[in-house]
Amino acid sequence: MSELGQHLKEVREQKGLSLDDLQRTTKIQRRYLLAIEEGRFDTLPGIFYARAFVKTYAEAIGLDPEPLFDQYRNELPNPQKEAVTLPSRTERSKPAPAPKKRAKRGSFFPALIAVVFVGIIVVGIWLMAQGGGMGDGGAVAPDDSENLEADFSEGVGTAPEVDEEPEVEEVRPEEEEPEEEIEPEPDFDLRFIESSGNTSFFELENAQLSDVRIEITGDRSYIDVKNALGRTFYSGTPTEGDVISLELEAEEQVIFNFGASQFVELYINDELIEFPLDITHQKLDITVLNAES
Repeated sequence: MSELGQHLKEVREQKGLSLDDLQRTTKIQRRYLLAIEEGRFDTLPGIFYARAFVKTYAEAIGLDPEPLFDQYRNELPNPQKEAVTLPSRTERSKPAPAPKKRAKRGSFFPALIAVVFVGIIVVGIWLMAQGGGMGDGGAVAPDDSENLEADFSEGVGTAPEVDEEPEVEEVRPEEEEPEEEIEPEPDFDLRFIESSGNTSFFELENAQLSDVRIEITGDRSYIDVKNALGRTFYSGTPTEGDVISLELEAEEQVIFNFGASQFVELYINDELIEFPLDITHQKLDITVLNAES
């Protein structure tokens, strides 16, 4: 048995508490509590849990855990810092590609009709020239090919006057459908950095601490919310069904302290935040990287 475990066991027995009592109070399994007293920290789920379990054990029997960490630091494992980036929950929408514009057909039909009309006039002139060259008795008129060529070229260059113009149905171009503008959703990136003891550190990018609320889903929990300068925004023990709304948009760093995190749900920017540690008493330290000074 380690010196730390022996010390914790003695204080527990002095207070008349059994391991079963501690299991109900701390929500830590009895076999893990026994492993702490016997110094078998390697049987705990992980290094972070080892320190967190010892802290919770000490607080449950009325001891300050920080002096214990200093006095028995050679027995406790050192926490390994590991940065993990949580995936973003928010899906980002891309603007829809603009539909291809259809070619306008309004100016094509009038031009086509004009060309056909000129062609009809030219053919008519040619037929008239052919008919006028035939005399009585089937005599063939002298060759007027040169005059015909001149008349043909004149007919092509200048269209004769006509009494009535053919009605041309005006074709209206199809109206283009307006493009639907899709406003992109703002980026919201809350990244988990590391855990040390019972504190988990986060960084918030491209957003502020907006729409922050805490909902109590179980019996009750002690809650304390402060900024880095020690200003308290909330401190109390709400009960099941209570909802706490906080105005934290102007803050650059906020520490949330939950005494019974299993009964608490934390929402930031209207999104549920998951607790990295599976322990009862834990803290969340959130730093806003793009906060305006």
